[in-house]
Amino acid sequence: MQNVSSNKLKHITFGVYTTNRIQMKKIALPFLAFAFSAISLSAQVNYKVNTEISSVEWIGRKVTGQHEGVIQLKNGSYTFENGIITKGVFIVNMQSIRITDIENKDQNEKLQNHLISSDFFAVKDNPIGKLTVLKSEKSGENKLNVFAELTIKGISKRVEFNVTLLKDGKKMVAIGEVDINRTEYDIRYGSGSFFDNLGDKAIKDLFSIKFKVASIQQ
Repeated sequence: MQNVSSNKLKHITFGVYTTNRIQMKKIALPFLAFAFSAISLSAQVNYKVNTEISSVEWIGRKVTGQHEGVIQLKNGSYTFENGIITKGVFIVNMQSIRITDIENKDQNEKLQNHLISSDFFAVKDNPIGKLTVLKSEKSGENKLNVFAELTIKGISKRVEFNVTLLKDGKKMVAIGEVDINRTEYDIRYGSGSFFDNLGDKAIKDLFSIKFKVASIQQ
């Protein structure tokens, strides 16, 4: 076997190491670029609700028709990651309940006072409502299925609903609708599920909330 001097061995070893190092650099650079890109795409982003341009509408139904109105968001924020909302909290000002389909001032005030009374939302003792987002899942392009906990009159129940997201730069709008069973929150007034012989005075257990929540990236 031919002997190789120690100098030649060092040279050969160094040469292999140098070549491998160059190759490693060539491989590592695009890999690192991809890694940073992936981190950027999956990074958590926090959003804060713009209450001034957000809207929440409600629809309550009875045997003889329905009533419509609005209620205001007090504040809200959520975390957005990988195209979904991972968590969030939205506070509703229950004292802001208003009726929009009754033009007569006296009748309007009468219904409003009834809604904030203990027969319905007991606003004096429960001035806020809260929606806590637990998680969400993609259900289509720009669409999410949201799993949350809704608190009304101090009672918390799980709810599930769909939202459509419209994103423009740092701004995002969530549009959706959810039906709520009021009796689950101890609101039983006029409910045929608990009282007999209500006739045309019966009020449906389900009421609907439609929302357009505008927010901006923080």
